[in-house]
Amino acid sequence: MRTRGFTRCGVIFGLSVVIVRLIGGSTGLVCYTAVESLDLGCLLRWDCLHASPNITYTVQTKTQGDPWQDVPWCVWISSRSCDVSHVFSDFELYNMIRLGVHLSPSSTVWIKPHKFDYSDFTFSPPSVSVSLKNDSISVKVQFPCATNRRCSHDACCPISKLIDPWTTVTVYNERNRSDNQSRTVWTQEVVSTVEFSGLSPGQNYCAVANFSFPTFSIAASPKSAPGCVETGSRWGMLPMYCVGLALSLLFLVLFLAGFLRKPRRDRTTADNPPKPLATVQDADSSAPPIFVDPCDIHVELVDDHSSIDSFHGFHKAPTSGAETKRSSQPTHFDHSRGVTVQHEVQDMTFESYN
Repeated sequence: MRTRGFTRCGVIFGLSVVIVRLIGGSTGLVCYTAVESLDLGCLLRWDCLHASPNITYTVQTKTQGDPWQDVPWCVWISSRSCDVSHVFSDFELYNMIRLGVHLSPSSTVWIKPHKFDYSDFTFSPPSVSVSLKNDSISVKVQFPCATNRRCSHDACCPISKLIDPWTTVTVYNERNRSDNQSRTVWTQEVVSTVEFSGLSPGQNYCAVANFSFPTFSIAASPKSAPGCVETGSRWGMLPMYCVGLALSLLFLVLFLAGFLRKPRRDRTTADNPPKPLATVQDADSSAPPIFVDPCDIHVELVDDHSSIDSFHGFHKAPTSGAETKRSSQPTHFDHSRGVTVQHEVQDMTFESYN
């Protein structure tokens, strides 16, 4: 597949013809060389007419600012091609390739060098995948794999890892080609994603994409195979709207039912009022008797100094005539109020008459 791609590229760009005349012979040796490039690869082919089967060849490359260097796997070879894709890494610089013909171990003729730049580039078309996001279409562009020394040999290395291509994506209505949109973006990621909005509902839209080498539109890829998707219709969204409306109404009904249930409980409580309280008389009659500890009863005796002196005089000089004044009231418990009532005991005065 790769050889066919290089062959197509060689047909497009033509062949460089270089004639090498060998001084030591009567027959001149003519060599045709051509550079083929596909997806940033580089293949040098040559064909030397009337060349001896014992003639060998060497290929050299040169990058701007560097000297000529042998391609290690293309030194003193007898084949008629050399793949130098792993040699070049910076495609913004000038790159050169040349072929050396070894007429003898000590004699080498170098053919006029070939340049290798964007004018030699050809690309495979990218691939697209289309997805529908709400009312917009998202187009994902995947770039072809490149062969380069900075990429792994075991996995695909997209060319977007080596260059930042300009990517053009076009979305069109399959039934009405006049309904189309196109956008060109500068891709700086491995995969380019472009979104389109404002599309008519219920239509089948397709997307195609191509890309070109940065700042050089001459090196552009063919368009990709279309990727299509059908946009949703307005009537197709109606069931979803109905389901959402029904769920909202159900939630509202449940909320109102829960809110109105609480006043009904309060009304039920009001319809069954509490029983009336018993009368005070019934409460007094049914109240249990109150018992008083005798230790809680206190009796206070209030004396004054004169009575105390008189009391001492009574012991010292008793008389026959005595007048005693007493006034005392006993301490008792008031059952109706439940309190202890204390009465003062008046002082006792003893007077002697001489």
